[in-house]
Amino acid sequence: MCSALETIGDGRHLTREACRAAVARIVDGQASEAALAAFLAGLRVKGETDAELAGAVDAVRSRMTPFEPPRRPVLDTCGTGGDGSSSLNVSTATAIVSAASGAIVAKHGNRSASGVSGSSDVLERLGVAIDPGPELLADCLDELGLAFFFAPRFHPALKHAAAVRKQLPFRTLFNLVGPLANPARPDYQLVGVPDRRLALLMAAALSRLGVTRAAVVTGPEGLDEVGLSGPTEVLWVESGRIEPASWTPEQFGLPPVRAEQLRVCSPEQSAALIREVLDGQNGPARHVILANSAAALMVAGLADDPSSGVKRAAEAIDSGKARALLDRWARFSLGSSGPRASTNPSPPRP
Repeated sequence: MCSALETIGDGRHLTREACRAAVARIVDGQASEAALAAFLAGLRVKGETDAELAGAVDAVRSRMTPFEPPRRPVLDTCGTGGDGSSSLNVSTATAIVSAASGAIVAKHGNRSASGVSGSSDVLERLGVAIDPGPELLADCLDELGLAFFFAPRFHPALKHAAAVRKQLPFRTLFNLVGPLANPARPDYQLVGVPDRRLALLMAAALSRLGVTRAAVVTGPEGLDEVGLSGPTEVLWVESGRIEPASWTPEQFGLPPVRAEQLRVCSPEQSAALIREVLDGQNGPARHVILANSAAALMVAGLADDPSSGVKRAAEAIDSGKARALLDRWARFSLGSSGPRASTNPSPPRP
C-alpha cells in the first residue's frame, strides 16, 4: 500500500497489478482509514486510468460471492449513477422491458448513489425482494430471464471501504467498480456514465476485462443514460475495439424529452411511474424507457438499430408482457413462483 501511495503521490499511474494489490489490501481490511482516504483522493486528483480500474475490478471480483448464471448470454443495465438529476430510475425499468423483450437480464445494483432512488429502493417499492439469496436468483434467471443482484450480498468485502467512502465528498474509484463487478459476469452491458471522460475510462476498462459487447452511453444534459433532449454519445465496445457513435431522438423515432420531465421526489414516485409505463401510459417516461430498452436490446444482439429496438420494446409493453413479468418476478422473488409458463422465452444467440 505504501508503494502505491508513493506512486500516486508522485502523479504517476499504477499498473493493473499494482492497483489490484492495493485494492486487495483495502477489501481485506488491511488498510487504515487514512491510507484508504489518501489512496482514493490521490487517484481522483491524478485521474484514474483504465488499467487501474481493471485492477480494482480484478481485486473485487476475486473476493465476491461466486455465481454462475444457469443461462447465457446475460445482459446488465447497471450504470455508474452520479448525474445528480434526481430522475426516474430508468435502468431498472430498462431491465424489466429488456427481459420481457427476450434478453436474459442480471441487473446489478445498490442503494442510491446520487439520485433519490437507486435500483434497490425502486424494486422494493415494486414488490420485488432485493436479496432473496443465490439459489432463488438462479431460479429467477432460469424461469423468468430476470434477476436482481444486490451488491452488498455479493460484495461483503466492500464494507471495509464503506465508512471512508461516505466521508469523502466526491466520486471515488469504487463508484466506477460497481457496474464492472456484477457477480453474474454479464456478456453484454449497457453502462450509463454522466460525462465523456468517465465514459472513455469505462469503455477502455470494459475492453480490458473482456466483455463480449457493451455500449457506454452519456446522455445530453449530463445524464447517465440514453437521453432524448439531444444526441447521446456512445462508445461501442466489441472484440477489443472501441468505436464512437451518436444516437439522436430521430433515430429512435421518439419525441424530445427534457431531463426535468423525468424528475421524481421519492422511490415511491419512481416506482409509480414505472408501473404506469408498463401499464401502457404514454408520455416522457415511456419514451425514455423505450430508448434505453432499445439500446439494451442492440447490445444484446436482439435489435439491429434504435428504431427496431424501440419497436420490440414497445411490443413488450403494449402486449402486457412487461407488466406480467414484473408481477411474476415480485411473486417469484418472495418464493412464490405461481404458474411455470414462461413470459420470457430463451432468445437466440446473436
